[in-house]
Amino acid sequence: MSDIIKFPDKGLPGRDNVITTKPMRLRWGEWRSNKILQVHVGAAAIYEDFRQECIEQGHDPASQVPPAHELSGGIRETALALLRFRNNEQQQRRAYYLAALLEALITAPCAILRTDLIRRVYREVETLSDELGLRWSSHSGRLMLLLEQDAKDPDMMNKRLENIDNLSRFFDEIRDISGSRYQALATNYILYYPRFVGIN
Repeated sequence: MSDIIKFPDKGLPGRDNVITTKPMRLRWGEWRSNKILQVHVGAAAIYEDFRQECIEQGHDPASQVPPAHELSGGIRETALALLRFRNNEQQQRRAYYLAALLEALITAPCAILRTDLIRRVYREVETLSDELGLRWSSHSGRLMLLLEQDAKDPDMMNKRLENIDNLSRFFDEIRDISGSRYQALATNYILYYPRFVGIN
């Protein structure tokens, strides 16, 4: 679907809300809220048409909010990391891998995490956190942004990790999970950040 929905680049009249179009589509929201919103590209396209009409007619586009997930807790902090590295896909992917590692440590019933090998996982987390300058203060549950596929299989990561007893395979699996989820997020969603209220 995202292949046929065209989003004009910034620089065009009324398109001053574009932060980046690549590697992820990030935009400013006009709403008087400090919420970060995750919007499917289809809903975002409809909203952007409405927004353009409002601007052309001299109205405030903040009167309508597209259907969205409001990001909170650790997921919100992950979205802030994506904004921080807005122009660097490699750093965004590393930040998303770090989020996946942390989420696995918090929620995954993995054999590796019940042995002393967990220290190696924590060391990987510390190294990446230091290199990226990132710390998540909200360590409750989810850290990776939600996708449509999660409705069908909410425990996908736990299922993939639960029987792994090899550390190298554990890291490979986390890289694969975070990489595919990052790509799905970049392809199918737009993140809207609060422009006027600020991000606290």
